[in-house]
Amino acid sequence: MLKYLAPWLTPRRLRYAWLTAGILWAAWLLSVALGPGNLDLAGQPVGTDYLQFYAAGRTLARGASPQLYDMAYQSALEQEIIGPGLTSYHAFITPPFLAVLFVPLAALPYGWSFVIWSALGLLCLWFSLRLLGVAAPGRACLWALTFFPVFAVISFGQNALLSLLLFSATYRLWRDDRPFLAGLLCSLTLYKPQLCLGVAVLWLLAWRRDWRALMGLGVGGAVLAGLCFGLLPEASQAYLEFARTVLPDLPTWQDFPLWHLHTVRGFWRLLLPMWPRLGDGLTLLAGGIGLWAFIRWERRFRASPRLMFAAATALTLWLTPHAMIYDWALWLIPALLLWEALPQYRDRWRVFFALLWLAALLSGPLTVTQLRVLPFALQLSVPILALVLYRLGSWGLRGDLVAPHQS
Repeated sequence: MLKYLAPWLTPRRLRYAWLTAGILWAAWLLSVALGPGNLDLAGQPVGTDYLQFYAAGRTLARGASPQLYDMAYQSALEQEIIGPGLTSYHAFITPPFLAVLFVPLAALPYGWSFVIWSALGLLCLWFSLRLLGVAAPGRACLWALTFFPVFAVISFGQNALLSLLLFSATYRLWRDDRPFLAGLLCSLTLYKPQLCLGVAVLWLLAWRRDWRALMGLGVGGAVLAGLCFGLLPEASQAYLEFARTVLPDLPTWQDFPLWHLHTVRGFWRLLLPMWPRLGDGLTLLAGGIGLWAFIRWERRFRASPRLMFAAATALTLWLTPHAMIYDWALWLIPALLLWEALPQYRDRWRVFFALLWLAALLSGPLTVTQLRVLPFALQLSVPILALVLYRLGSWGLRGDLVAPHQS
């Protein structure tokens, strides 16, 4: 099937991505501009999830860190920030050290704070492309803005572009043989520890070579934990309890947007809502298959840092139990590393990129439509992702992809 799609992706048809993205961005900006106060035209807070980060920063600024995970306190604070029009609650679910980042931003009016945060996100995107070694970062940045997960990061006020920058810098340091610094920098991504899975597996498989990277990751994590418990002891203890009792069942929350959870676990939870244990078992099986394929990939391409880090990022997004649509912005890492490392296969990459682009754009709305009439839904993004990873993996493992000795 894939070989028939490549000739269809003409430059004229690819321009539809620009048109679609232009409409999407324009509609969102118009909704924000015309909305009342800090709400958009849909009645949602401007930046949606940014409200939880802003409220967390204000909580610390007020010296109320013990209430950082107190839902009643946070809900009242969010109501105070947005006003009586707020009808939803946005929970702060990340470790307390991330809240420190938002203390200065919370000193500004909410609207201006969100604008600055969005501008910082775009800067993170730009520098990420530079760190990944993209030959034409300007054009690549514009293409990235057509990718729905990147739009979701900005419009939801999320932090995935910060994650993108940290992982891109980790790759650059690791590639340049500065493993301890790579691990140390990677530890900063532990505000979403599930996103470190692939990199951790990569370094563990080659621990004789990458033990310093693992040490850097461990030292960085220990320093962050020490700072949290030293400076924010009540909040840190509350987070541990929150992570133990609440986070494992996050997808079961009544208002949790399960259609935005683009993971293997989310796929089975949507398809088999009455049999969650069966779904979790199938998730573990899929994870085991992915891990086996990654180990084989590592044996073949261990001399190519670009291909190995691309595979590690893909493994993360396959294994992680929690990756929302905006976390899919991390797909820019394998996409760009493959594009630059193996330019002779760019016709193949265009097909893969187009499939993931469409999956990210359409899967959410199609899932919501199914759930309106059915008690279950088939989320298209994960099967399409499985197809792309299977074809890429099979080409690599049977020798159809010829990588340079060092790329």
